[in-house]
Amino acid sequence: MNYYAILKKYYDGKIWGIAEDYSTLDWGDENETPKPTEEEMISHWNNMEYDYLKDIMRKERNQLLKDCDYCALPDFPNRENYILYRQQLRELPENWTIYTPFPQKPA
Repeated sequence: MNYYAILKKYYDGKIWGIAEDYSTLDWGDENETPKPTEEEMISHWNNMEYDYLKDIMRKERNQLLKDCDYCALPDFPNRENYILYRQQLRELPENWTIYTPFPQKPA
């Protein structure tokens, strides 16, 4: 569970700090908004986990595409395999689940 992401999404603009887990949550906004319980934090995470992880996947996928942009140039050796790999990367978000692995980069 990513407590920082939960706090950023649901409690942005409130006064808080966190180091690692719920036990380290320092809540500085008690007068205006009560400190969320650990159960509330878990519920928020359950609501946002898929979208959060999909965003991470997209960022990694985008970086992998950038890293092999030059491989699509007409004179690049093994170009056909890289074109297929890049197509697989572009299609990844359509059928993605938390357990979907990234395509293998050509050798």
